[in-house]
Amino acid sequence: MVFLLSFLSLVSTSTFASNDSTWLEGVRRNCRQGIMRTSTHGSPAHFPIYSPILDQDRAEDLVEVPSKMIRNVQTMDQNKMLIKEVSVSPWSDSYWPLYLGALGQRYHDQNFVGLDWKTAKSYISKNSVNDLVKKQAFDELSPSEKYDFLLSINTNTLTSSNWAEGEEYFKEYGSVETWMGLCHGWSAASIMMPNPIKKVQVSTSAGAMNFYPSDIKALGTLLWAKGNTKSRFVGGRCNSNEPATDSMGRPKEPDCLDNNPGTWHMAIVNQIGQFNRSFVMDATYDYQVWNQPVFGYQYYYYQPKTGKAVGSLAEGLIKRSDWPSDPRRGVRSNESTHIVGIKMIVTYVVENSPNTNENQPTEFSTAQYDYDLELNAKLDIVGGEWYTENHPDFLWVPELKTFPSTAGDSNSLRIDLNHITAEVKKAASVNASKELPFGAVVRELFRQSSKI
Repeated sequence: MVFLLSFLSLVSTSTFASNDSTWLEGVRRNCRQGIMRTSTHGSPAHFPIYSPILDQDRAEDLVEVPSKMIRNVQTMDQNKMLIKEVSVSPWSDSYWPLYLGALGQRYHDQNFVGLDWKTAKSYISKNSVNDLVKKQAFDELSPSEKYDFLLSINTNTLTSSNWAEGEEYFKEYGSVETWMGLCHGWSAASIMMPNPIKKVQVSTSAGAMNFYPSDIKALGTLLWAKGNTKSRFVGGRCNSNEPATDSMGRPKEPDCLDNNPGTWHMAIVNQIGQFNRSFVMDATYDYQVWNQPVFGYQYYYYQPKTGKAVGSLAEGLIKRSDWPSDPRRGVRSNESTHIVGIKMIVTYVVENSPNTNENQPTEFSTAQYDYDLELNAKLDIVGGEWYTENHPDFLWVPELKTFPSTAGDSNSLRIDLNHITAEVKKAASVNASKELPFGAVVRELFRQSSKI
């Protein structure tokens, strides 16, 4: 699926068809600002026409322990860091599209499939929660409807706020694009919260109700999409659909040069290869965004002068002085003395469709990035050049110990999902009015669902 930097992490395979490019760019800016709004490191980078690594695009602004970051390609090679995966994978989830009501989507209701926003909203209005509850058809309720019913939220509900987002666009444009959904919440939640693997059954006044892994993931996704968290961010912001390129295949617009290959290489090799922690990448260089949690990587060397694959770092290295015909010679870092070619296969997690299954599989896909690394005399990375249009636009990761704050949070507050107290109901109601689930309840659902 294609990913647009807008209100969502994920989008459908259909190409965005709106003619209002100004509106689209505004949507993209809002979502990017949402990712960055509490970033403790890094800032949006504006790139010149040459390839050294700049202050706004530093890998140390992303990785866990900057002081221990490895910059030397020979050290990476000797430490056998050419192939690595995180020990705990992020998990797959839906992007909870706005045209289906986001968390208001009744994904288990067969009559709710393939609807536009207006028809979907009309269907919900004609088939109320109360009607389903009376029939004890709890499985047909949406994740937010289950949550509202469990927490006795009857006004300013979480469900109404989820439908309201799509309504704003419907009133202004007459439709809600199928690609619109929860922005970066899934990517962050899948890194920061344990994988829900089993249903959690709770007692309600109308009978037992199941929260399936998809319901629980949805609440985590919304919490991380809307909650206030700290993150680290590096990268550019290309706003062009099809950026023009020069004779070297490089984007003419400086802002579309995106992450430097040297930044990218040091970020992924250190963050995953050394610190064993995932991060989120935008896997494309233009206005489209594949906002994906990264699982692992494997890279190979090639000789940049000949383009031929080689079996070792030594074979791939070439002195700049031995390559006078280098087509990118004029944009190389002044610090660089050597160049080595890299082909990297990146494995990342993709979304799935919500369902009532337990033990849901995590879905993966791959991307190949071709680039070279510019090295100084010590073989430290000082820059690089992309050889294909397909490359990351920006990188970000939530701070390791952060968690979205919600009203009423208290370490002493006890959550019993089968006996919801008045205090918990009050906190949940306050947060629902702010388009947020109550963090303590979400934590408990994840705890029970992921517990083996």
